[in-house]
Amino acid sequence: MNLVKLNSELVGEGVSIQEMFKLLQLYSEVRDYTKLRKIVFKENYLSKNSDSRIENILRAFKKRFLSNFGLPPAEFVGEIIKSDLSDAGKKQILFPYYLYSDNLLRLAYLDLVVASFKLGRSLTLDHTDVLDFLKEIGKRHNNVGKWSKYLKRKWATRFLTFLRAFGVLGKFPDNRLKKIHVKPSTFAFFTLWFTSNGQPFQSILSHDVWEMYLLDRDEVMELAHAASRKGWWLIEISGDIISFQPNYTLEEWLRYGVE
Repeated sequence: MNLVKLNSELVGEGVSIQEMFKLLQLYSEVRDYTKLRKIVFKENYLSKNSDSRIENILRAFKKRFLSNFGLPPAEFVGEIIKSDLSDAGKKQILFPYYLYSDNLLRLAYLDLVVASFKLGRSLTLDHTDVLDFLKEIGKRHNNVGKWSKYLKRKWATRFLTFLRAFGVLGKFPDNRLKKIHVKPSTFAFFTLWFTSNGQPFQSILSHDVWEMYLLDRDEVMELAHAASRKGWWLIEISGDIISFQPNYTLEEWLRYGVE
C-alpha cells in the first residue's frame, strides 16, 4: 500500500520563484489568503493573461507556504522577502518549502541529488537520469507508473528547471550538480524559528532541513558560529556541551538583525 501521495502538479505549477516572491510580500501585508486571492485577480497582480495560469500559481503558493511543515510561516517569509537581503539569499530560503510540499519532488531530490553527494556517485544529472528515476518509482506507485511518456518528460524537464533555478544544477547545457552556498541569514532564519518554538539547539543541529541544503555536521556548526559572529546569538562549546543563547526572536531579527 502506497502511503505517500505522488503527483505531477509540478508540471502545471512550474517553479515560479518571482511569482512566489510577489505573493509572499502581499501575504505579509494582508495575512489572509482570501484577501490575497481577490487582489491577485482584481488587480492582475501577477501580470498574467491566463486565469488558469494564475490558478496554478496560487495553488502552488498555498501548498508551499500555507501548509504546516514546521517551517517559518508565510508572513515571516514575506517579511524577509521585503528586506534588503540579496535575491540569492531570498531565493535559497524558499528552497525547502518546495521540497517539503511536494512528495515526488522531494523523493527525486533525495535520490538523485542528496544521495549522489553522500555516496560519492557521479555528480552529474540529465533528463535520462530523471526518467530512469520515474520508471523505478512507477514500479512502487501505480499512479506514476501509468503516466504517459509525455507527462514523464514534462515532469523531468520541470525537475531539472527547479534544480537550475535554485543553483543546484549548472545552467543548461551544464549538467553538473552543485552545492548551494548557504548564507548565515538562511541558517538564522530557520534556527531562530525552531528555537522560538521550543526546539533544543542540539536537535536543531541535526534537523532534516539542513540535509535539503546538503550540509554536513561541520558545515552546520560553521554556520552557527558565523551567525554568532554577527551577534545574532551567543554560542559556547565545552566538550559535548553546547550553550546557545539567541539575542533575537525571529520576529525581532527580521526587524532589527537581518542584513
